[in-house]
Amino acid sequence: MAKIGVALSGGGYRATMWGIGALIYLADVGRHREVVAISSVSGGSVANGVVAHETDYRDGPGAEFADRVRPLIRHCAHTGLFFWGPSTNAYVRSLFVLGGAAAAVTLTGVVVAAVDGVRLLSGLLLVAGLLLSAGALLFFERRSAVVDTALARELFNRDGVATGLRDVRRSVDHVFCATELQSGDHFYLSPAFTYGYRFGTGGPGDLALSTAVQVSACLPGAFAVRRLPAARHYAAAGPNGSAAGPGGGDPAATAAELVLTDGGVYDNMADQWLTALADRARRADRPPAQYEVDEIVVVNASAGMTWRPLPRSRIPLVGELAALLRIKSVLYDVTTSHRRNTLVRWSERPAPEGAPVSALVHIAQSPYRVADAYAAAGDRWPERATRAKEVLDALGDDPRSRAAWQDLARRSSGTPTVLRKLGADTTTDLLFHAYTLAACNLHVLLGHPLPPALRDRQYFADLVGRRAGP
Repeated sequence: MAKIGVALSGGGYRATMWGIGALIYLADVGRHREVVAISSVSGGSVANGVVAHETDYRDGPGAEFADRVRPLIRHCAHTGLFFWGPSTNAYVRSLFVLGGAAAAVTLTGVVVAAVDGVRLLSGLLLVAGLLLSAGALLFFERRSAVVDTALARELFNRDGVATGLRDVRRSVDHVFCATELQSGDHFYLSPAFTYGYRFGTGGPGDLALSTAVQVSACLPGAFAVRRLPAARHYAAAGPNGSAAGPGGGDPAATAAELVLTDGGVYDNMADQWLTALADRARRADRPPAQYEVDEIVVVNASAGMTWRPLPRSRIPLVGELAALLRIKSVLYDVTTSHRRNTLVRWSERPAPEGAPVSALVHIAQSPYRVADAYAAAGDRWPERATRAKEVLDALGDDPRSRAAWQDLARRSSGTPTVLRKLGADTTTDLLFHAYTLAACNLHVLLGHPLPPALRDRQYFADLVGRRAGP
């Protein structure tokens, strides 16, 4: 049996459903029993957290997996979490009210001062406006903690008590990837350990599962960075209190806190944990991950940037803010595209002895894409060519089917990166597309089974259900 590592990318609830669709495929064909690790960032970490919370993915019956994650599917389709979502709506409304009140009182004070001069009334109004503004800013900084609490309430609790990260230790290693801003490295949070290249190995302590998911999904700008005490939850130094990094005297050895943000800042496909396992195992302070992987399946829900004009704005700073947001998108896209291209190159040439082989389940692809590429490559890849022709037969090799799948790939790629509800149709499309693409690509590239009859869209529509469904 192969040992499989699965990486679930970022991309909000789009990535959550994309990851679940691929995991349903692996469970359907029995390959879930070969999965030893699931690493994730951002929206993929919501899926990873729910899988860890609700089931032992490797040891559980594959046929039951879709039912176990059905509440998450319906939450993403019909409820949502943030901006908007019932569990955080009171906070968002309060934030808008407080910000609006601050602006109104401050503006009134300015007008009164302009008309009557700086007198007692105008002074009181201006002071009140400043205090309200300060309060609004402090309230705004709580948004990460608010989402953390909402995740615990909606998805990660037992009888109303938030589930601890260490309480979901399973036969599969669930690794939540964050970015540590002081060191500039990935930081990994698992039920069995925590690990950073410069921090060494520690344990999760009393960290909540919801917190591990939230710090991994802490999209810059949308959410504030999280500062977690190193001594309480983690080892901030390597063995015997020495610096874990390559040089002695590394500041990480005495760091009082971790400063964490979205794991996608460092690696938005979450493959770094899996691809560097062999290198990590040679370190003296290696984490206790007692496994290797033969296959790496990267489930990537970010399609890459396309052409979009950047309009000018006559409102001061608005244009600057729009440019900064686009710059952030470019930085994400460049690092992800390099990683994606590397994985594709790995899959296109024989792997060195002992090295894992890889396959990509990429949201921008039609399930015809990889099959077409290998169906005509019989001289170089005879086995893959045979499997590719099986995929084309299963899909139906006709122009109408090809056009329909290409249109679905376009719609899936265009789903926004949000934590609000996706809607029934979008959720169904993402699950159906991810399942089918995983079945086709993994069959061609890795020889995974192709189901005798691929799941149809109605199967996933039934999982999504109606808004009023249980």
